[in-house]
Amino acid sequence: MTPANSSARRRDGDLVQANPRDYGYSPNMPRLWHGMTFQAWRGMSRGQWVNRDLIRPGLFASVTALSLGNTLMAALSDLLFGRALEKVKIEPDPVFVLGFWRSGTTWLHQLLSNDPRFTAPTSLQVFMPETFLVLSRVMRPLERLWLPKSRPMDAVALKADTSEEDEVALAVSGAASIMRALSYGNLNDPRVTWDIDSLPEADLDHWRRTWMRFLTKVQYRAPSKQLLLKSPGHTMRIREVLRQFPNARFIHIIRDPYAVAASYLFSSEAMTATQTVLKVMPTEAEQLDGALRVLPEFHRAFEAQKHLIPEGRYTQIRYEALSKDPKAVLCGAYEDLGLDSFGDLEPGLDRMIEARRGYKAGRPALDPVLARRIETDWYEYFERYGYPIRTE
Repeated sequence: MTPANSSARRRDGDLVQANPRDYGYSPNMPRLWHGMTFQAWRGMSRGQWVNRDLIRPGLFASVTALSLGNTLMAALSDLLFGRALEKVKIEPDPVFVLGFWRSGTTWLHQLLSNDPRFTAPTSLQVFMPETFLVLSRVMRPLERLWLPKSRPMDAVALKADTSEEDEVALAVSGAASIMRALSYGNLNDPRVTWDIDSLPEADLDHWRRTWMRFLTKVQYRAPSKQLLLKSPGHTMRIREVLRQFPNARFIHIIRDPYAVAASYLFSSEAMTATQTVLKVMPTEAEQLDGALRVLPEFHRAFEAQKHLIPEGRYTQIRYEALSKDPKAVLCGAYEDLGLDSFGDLEPGLDRMIEARRGYKAGRPALDPVLARRIETDWYEYFERYGYPIRTE
């Protein structure tokens, strides 16, 4: 994703306005950044005042004001729960859902969340990572005031207790994350990255402490359960994940690259328009260039680390097969990973499948010219995962 302010300084002066309403998102709805403490917000906003003419003043002011309150609540949380959290052990090691954005990771995560053995981070927890221990009872009944009814990119329902990705918590807590790009689009910030191996030592240490602190809080809320984690970024962090959790298990979902591309492009536009602090956003061409560059880098990083996963701890599934027969695919995945008691998952799985009956995933149109470019730029993906090229 190219910095949003670059599109505001194009030679022809053409500005691309960021309008949340285009994606069914009220401008008054809280953004991810409203869950930040002042320290995290200040760190993310450092150096951005030079672009103050592009910043939404009301949004900037509201995040700043709430960050002060969040800081006080975070301090209270540490005071009340600090000693208890020191005694928490994350065990057994988590199960991780891997896969590129828009490959079906959210659906897979939600399906697996029906297994009573698991606990997954919730929307409330990832949007308020520093304060949810003290504010969850207050905020959960008020979810319609701070949480949209559905995600802007795919109309998937959102509730306070919906399973969410821990990557959001990393970004909101001020740690390095590719999601930081949604705020100011500043790719020159080394903390706007998925490649934590490239971080300076201090930032890497902060990332590790932030991640483990958040996971410890989630485990504290469900002490007898196993963490189920889904963040596309973890697909590129296998080495780090195994450093923390050597007995982790991984379910990797892949999907037809044409569908991934169309959905990812729309998702990128929707998330940027609804979450940016700026009045403008990257052009369609800029977002396209960024999107087509990311997937090959993503899977090269994964394939370079895949060999580190112990035998019997990894399985791969296809979105197309999961859509056709979820129970059969998940039963096979459980067998591959040595997870017993698949029957415990079935009742909740049946309810979710029935509730989803008739739902069809959005299929944004894919221009033939774009399709050919995808085939060229993503050729490695087609070849490695056995997806046919359609336009030859």
